[in-house]
Amino acid sequence: MSNSTLLLELDQVTVNRGEVRILDSVSAQIPLGRHTAILGPNGSGKTSLLKLLMRQFYPSITDSHAGQVRILGRSDWHIDDLRKQLGIVSNELDHTFASGRSGRMTALEATLSGFSGVQLKRHLKYDGESAVDLAHEALRQVGAQRLTERTLETMSTGERRRVLIARALVHSPKALILDEPTTGLDIAARTALLEQLEKLAEGGTTLLLVTHHLEEIIPAIEHVMLLGNGRVEMEGQRGEVLTDEPLSKLFGLPLHVVREGEYLFARPGDQERRV
Repeated sequence: MSNSTLLLELDQVTVNRGEVRILDSVSAQIPLGRHTAILGPNGSGKTSLLKLLMRQFYPSITDSHAGQVRILGRSDWHIDDLRKQLGIVSNELDHTFASGRSGRMTALEATLSGFSGVQLKRHLKYDGESAVDLAHEALRQVGAQRLTERTLETMSTGERRRVLIARALVHSPKALILDEPTTGLDIAARTALLEQLEKLAEGGTTLLLVTHHLEEIIPAIEHVMLLGNGRVEMEGQRGEVLTDEPLSKLFGLPLHVVREGEYLFARPGDQERRV
């Protein structure tokens, strides 16, 4: 597999924060075009791995060695150039747009901000009406066109999350990176959002999902990486990885995987075994 086909490549990457080792000699390859989920409990290193991709963290030097992080085949990205290649939706971003001056932006303005990555209306930069047309199309793509003139601070969490996905898609990124996208959503909003992500995946947008919720792994995601204690514990096809034994080991308690329609859920081990 050539570097040019890889969304993310990690080669013996370690990340230390103070005295704590968050990622420990992690090596992984995530190709473009393959929908992938990174699943792990809190404290497993998922957020740190995501921050490597966002160029907020860099590999630590251990024993005179620093691992390599290559994104889309390169290790020398300027953050502004990288933002044009990736669409990222995180809980941190959601918190930023939920209130304050960012929250007073309309859905259309917030979507337009995706062209430059800014978070305030006064910093908006976009290419005239053609960009506005693309923003309207991105909102339509995620089923949020009715929210165009609403401000983000007046929206429900589910509505705002859809707008942020439109913001991430407006510049036609190589991949959409999602950090626990259904956090804070009720059942109806979670179901609707997962269905929308399934449509995006079927439409050809590469998805990289980072989560500790098994039920967020939509059917289109066929490859799963298990991350625990800063290490890749297992990876492979979802049917091989998302089973009782590896998930019980990963989360540290007996779990049974049950199927409801096309989705999988993890239940405590004393419940009826179905998968």
